[in-house]
Amino acid sequence: MASKSTFPKLTPWDETRETLHAYARVLGAIRAAFTPELPRDEHGSLRLYTSGLTTTPIPHPLNTSRNFSLSLDLRNHYVLFSTSEGDVHQWRISEGLSATKLGEQIIAKLAEMDVHGKINQRKFASDRPNNYAFDEAERYFGILSQVGRLFENLSEALPGEKSPVLVWPKLFDLSFALLGTSPDSQILFGFSPAGAGIDGAYFFVSPAPFQQDLLQQTLPTGARWHTSGWQGALLPYAEVADKADTAKRIQDFLQGAYQLQKSIL
Repeated sequence: MASKSTFPKLTPWDETRETLHAYARVLGAIRAAFTPELPRDEHGSLRLYTSGLTTTPIPHPLNTSRNFSLSLDLRNHYVLFSTSEGDVHQWRISEGLSATKLGEQIIAKLAEMDVHGKINQRKFASDRPNNYAFDEAERYFGILSQVGRLFENLSEALPGEKSPVLVWPKLFDLSFALLGTSPDSQILFGFSPAGAGIDGAYFFVSPAPFQQDLLQQTLPTGARWHTSGWQGALLPYAEVADKADTAKRIQDFLQGAYQLQKSIL
């Protein structure tokens, strides 16, 4: 019996992806409202955990001995609201709540805890009902978990200061930054499930500042330079999915693009 690929092909899953992205924006907006400001806007980000994406514990604004957290559980398919007292409330993702409705219901739960704050609801405002397929979400999360491990390993291997590996609700990408010696220089390593003008999921390595002579450099097999909207190296996930050596191909791309770009740091 053939083993199940840890990097399977991503079949069309637009509606499920849009649902997860919409709900991630809800969680990110709430985390940003109650978390002390962090460098590079990290207070509005999410983290990978064993079952999905999470805000990590957020201190109660009136009593820091208490906390709460919000999670997208992609193994059991719930949005979870948990408190340090052991209370748990859950919303089944397949119910199809709009992002606006989900946000309102979470805010009501926060009010029951006497947690009140200025939440930027414009970040997630949408009355569109959401569709969701369990298998599509599980496939995506399986891939994301593997990518997260690759990024953590790469981050440990690279020299210099790095940001954490984070999920960004705004664009729904997983990424970390290798920081340069000046405040404006960095190399961003990431994985996005979709992008404007890009067909399907992709890996990227994006330097700031971008040097135009990079366009003359040859990237690893399957990769190309991207200059529309953002600038850097791009590797479509479809180029490496479901291969015997997928992890190595991804690592070769990340390392190869880094070697070409590291002079900007």
